[in-house]
Amino acid sequence: MVYFEGNLLIDQIQDQHHFMREQLVHNYAGLLLVLASIIGVLIIYKNFRGSKIAWPSIMAGMVAAGFIGLGDSIEHLLPGISPVPHETLHYLHMIGGPVSVFLLYMGLREYTATTEVKPFSGSKLILILLLTILIPFGLATQANQRWDPDIEGPFLIVTSIPTIIIALLLLLKAKSAFEEHSTVVLNISFVAVAATLLTISLLVGRMGDTTLLNNADLYVNGHAIADLMHAVTATTLLIFGISTEGLVRSM
Repeated sequence: MVYFEGNLLIDQIQDQHHFMREQLVHNYAGLLLVLASIIGVLIIYKNFRGSKIAWPSIMAGMVAAGFIGLGDSIEHLLPGISPVPHETLHYLHMIGGPVSVFLLYMGLREYTATTEVKPFSGSKLILILLLTILIPFGLATQANQRWDPDIEGPFLIVTSIPTIIIALLLLLKAKSAFEEHSTVVLNISFVAVAATLLTISLLVGRMGDTTLLNNADLYVNGHAIADLMHAVTATTLLIFGISTEGLVRSM
């Protein structure tokens, strides 16, 4: 059993836990997701640049998934001189999840549409990704400390409901896409489901923090599942990128 005492997570900072060295797993899992998102996007871009296939939203969703890993890992490696860099990355991993889920939903919807659907333009996708970075930076400039509860609490409350709604829509869309039996569509769906579960587990973990629900079990289990989902999402991104090679050969 783990529990909070003040702002310390008791039984997670004991010698048998090697003084939080399990944090290294968290960092490595996040960085793995960053690397996988970069490789996956590069493979797809190489294969389909100039193609009429609606990949841009999916690639943007993969980039946003990389933002989750970037923020969730690098935030723990920064020195504590100023809260702005740390908080920027912290809010980046929190907002990267909903954005990734939304873009993957739109991309899956575009790719599986039976009637013509106008995809997001490249300029709109770039704007969305830029805002995904600028919003965390703007929030971070208002932070008075790391993990500032005055900002994070309202931020989680405002983003949690639309995140759950989009996640449910994406899961339903992925479920219907599974029935198409297309390898590429299946792999897009696997990416979507993995990113959705990663986003939800991070949301649950943050909700368990001392300044929110003050539930250490929720905090620890949410982050533990998130570590697993970082690796799972990274794997699905690579598998999806590789699967497009077969699609190119069949065209």
